[in-house]
Amino acid sequence: MAVADSPPFFSVIISTRDRPELFQIALRSVMEQSFTQKEILVVVDGSNDANQAVYATLEVRYPQVTFLRLVHRPNGHGSSYTMNFGAQHSSGRYLCFLDDDDYWTDAHYLEHAACNVAAAKEAVDVHYSNQCAVDSDGVMQTQDIWLSELIHGATQREKNSEDCYRVDAAFLLSGGGFAHLNCSIFERNFYQSLGGMDESIRYENDRDVFIRSVDAASVILFSTRFTSLHNIPDANAKKNLSTVHSSMQKKLYQMRVYDKGISLCKKDEVVRFCCRGKTYELKHAATLLAKSKQYRSAAYYARAALINGFNPRWLVYTLYLTLQSWRKPHYESEDNIK
Repeated sequence: MAVADSPPFFSVIISTRDRPELFQIALRSVMEQSFTQKEILVVVDGSNDANQAVYATLEVRYPQVTFLRLVHRPNGHGSSYTMNFGAQHSSGRYLCFLDDDDYWTDAHYLEHAACNVAAAKEAVDVHYSNQCAVDSDGVMQTQDIWLSELIHGATQREKNSEDCYRVDAAFLLSGGGFAHLNCSIFERNFYQSLGGMDESIRYENDRDVFIRSVDAASVILFSTRFTSLHNIPDANAKKNLSTVHSSMQKKLYQMRVYDKGISLCKKDEVVRFCCRGKTYELKHAATLLAKSKQYRSAAYYARAALINGFNPRWLVYTLYLTLQSWRKPHYESEDNIK
């Protein structure tokens, strides 16, 4: 039970822009949490006039929620900026985040997390859990992107409390996935020491803060519980004309995140993880470009992947792309795909 006027244990920050209907589902999932010693901050990222009016109505309806409004910008400020803005205006000991198109599925998520932190022998830097994902057609995703494949292995680690284990960077990175921001909880001073979210990154910012937090944390807890649901955006929402370039933009952001980890992270296992991740994205970029017959650019990324991690089969494919680029040169520079 929360003590009157006591500081909140958790600050829950929700960033939203022009999605008031989905946002209400996310907000409801936070308000229905059994743990009461929390504050809820909503950062409205400069929505249009019609949606601003809806958010204003919701602010009146939920006086226990703090609404923070940012000035309108054509493309918004980005989730990294808005999450940091919310964190700066919060007062909780631990910081939680939630996207406005996702929601928490476990009504006892914060209660269990608080118990896990209290049971730890040392101050906890970060607490991770798991989430499920569903695509735009309502089909549950089965591919392991986050930490679900680590659940069995976690039971062999040091037990902290029920369904919660103390883990290290090597274990968390062994599955190749990462913890989504929806199911990541950061100790306030630790989050500030990281510099918060990287505001120069608009895509893959949750992977970036996961890599940096795993590298910097001394005490990490991993709960095997599934606590949230992530809605995968509709991949067909854009026309075919922009599909390749949009995908390439994502690849470039992902490579930037891994380059940052390779350059700045201190733990060897984190650097190796970033090297593997960059090699994978380089290969994916080469394959993507080859499908659109952009052979010169494809060969460029293929050679970079080969340098990053030699593989005989990939060498053959790289030679094939290089020959194709000589036989069928195209007139687009690498700048055209960025």
